[in-house]
Amino acid sequence: MKEVLIIRSASFQQLDQNLGALEAKFAGCRISMLTHEHGVKLAEKYKNISHIYIYPFVGGFNYRNKTRELRDKEFDAVIIPVTNVSGAGFFNVMLFSLTFMTKKRIVCNLVSDMREISKLDILGMGLKSFILSGLAKVLSTLFGVFVVALLPAKLKALEKKD
Repeated sequence: MKEVLIIRSASFQQLDQNLGALEAKFAGCRISMLTHEHGVKLAEKYKNISHIYIYPFVGGFNYRNKTRELRDKEFDAVIIPVTNVSGAGFFNVMLFSLTFMTKKRIVCNLVSDMREISKLDILGMGLKSFILSGLAKVLSTLFGVFVVALLPAKLKALEKKD
């Protein structure tokens, strides 16, 4: 039997909306969920979730915090629910999904549209984020230096007008 893992990165209210589409897409598969300890009781309400794994760390999903219980387990798909249409803001969960042995990773958005995302796509997002944040730092520094250099002269010009 094929096995699918949902990384609970979205609210349970959203999962209520997404679960029907996920069950239809993965009919005949055993569906498991990974959630933080405080989400276990709420996850138990889903009758079609065969197993609930506990993420044993506090805070958001992190690539460095691998779940030992799932280390040697292979999944046919890992599902990453996101609370918007694009998936922006969920890079940490996508990166965390790389810690699992799986054939494919699927992002399921707010309106239950699903798209496969590759390892290369995820790493590309990380590289893009790194480059853009570095560029923002460089440009902010240059702008700061420019403002600090010109501000005294501009203030003196304003002072002379009075």
